[in-house]
Amino acid sequence: MAGCNTTPPPPPASEAEQSAAVDRFVNCLYRNVAKVDDRVSDAGTIATVMLQGPCAAANAASQEAYTRGMSERERIIFESNVTAPFQAALDVVINHRKGKKAPPRKPTEAPSRRMQ
Repeated sequence: MAGCNTTPPPPPASEAEQSAAVDRFVNCLYRNVAKVDDRVSDAGTIATVMLQGPCAAANAASQEAYTRGMSERERIIFESNVTAPFQAALDVVINHRKGKKAPPRKPTEAPSRRMQ
């Protein structure tokens, strides 16, 4: 039946791919925080602006790397945890305001590939 052919899902991203995607996301946050932070708005607002603006593509790529190969259910559960990227962005803003160069926590709250 020609109409029933479906393409198989892509294989899961390797740990190296996932790590590289997260690194690109975090680096994007650091590259853009000084440009976005007006030091007047609250840190949460600046974090949100970075996630929706200059780092939106890097955030999406990081999430794609973690969800690639997941079942629909696993992907929905993963994507419902929207706090991890926000927390990373918030950490960058707070560190920027304190003048610190320390890296933020990386958003690693990914569910296991095999949820039971």
